[in-house]
Amino acid sequence: MKQEPIRDEFLEKRKARQRKARKKRAITTFIFLMICLVITAVILCLTIFFPIKNITATGSKIYSNTEIIKQSGISVGDNIFTFGEKRATLNIKSKLPFIESIKYERKLPDKLVIKVTDAKPYYCFKQGNSYYNVSKNGWVLETASEKPDTAFEIILGGVKAEVGKPIEFSDPNQTEILNNLISLLEENELKIDYVDVVDTVSLKVGVDGRFDVELGTQNDIENKIKQLKTMVNEMKNGEKGLIRLYMWNQQKPDGTFVENYTK
Repeated sequence: MKQEPIRDEFLEKRKARQRKARKKRAITTFIFLMICLVITAVILCLTIFFPIKNITATGSKIYSNTEIIKQSGISVGDNIFTFGEKRATLNIKSKLPFIESIKYERKLPDKLVIKVTDAKPYYCFKQGNSYYNVSKNGWVLETASEKPDTAFEIILGGVKAEVGKPIEFSDPNQTEILNNLISLLEENELKIDYVDVVDTVSLKVGVDGRFDVELGTQNDIENKIKQLKTMVNEMKNGEKGLIRLYMWNQQKPDGTFVENYTK
């Protein structure tokens, strides 16, 4: 009688584990090689491939396209992905302060378009005999001998300004109050002439080219501005003077008006 071979279960399990381990190593090796290929491709794209051959600029009515490209510091031959957007933006805005915003459009394989929008004075403040005109984004545009018609004045201390750089305020509390007041006045569609936050317990604003307004502290400031809007809307076209709202509260929700009062 023929004897059946003895089945070695331990040996079979070991071989199965070895096959599984070889398969796992093969998969790991494949994944590693694919990652290396992807990294190599990315490095080549960011270093050798996609050099810029054509640079254009659009959007400004103040500066020429040639001037924008020159001041950006971007050159033909730079990589279209790694030319340095932050550096280029800082170069442009520091040397051409009337640029408000900058975007870069890549048209592969080799064309870069610099799209800009021009800035305009949003507010100004006076130091000495000069007005510093500032864009809505807080960029100092220029100095002028007179207040521009299109910008309102801010009055506060501790301001540091240099043309071609962001404006800097030294007092965070004043800055927060200032920004809040501007937002509230704009939300209520009041034309701003000036905002005075030198004394934070005696806030003042000028609106509509006709009214000086005493707001007092920032307590109930939202309601005070709403009341101001109501009073301005009820005034006759020729009326001008002082509006007092510093005593406004929930029990006495009114303001007083002194006609033809001047500061």
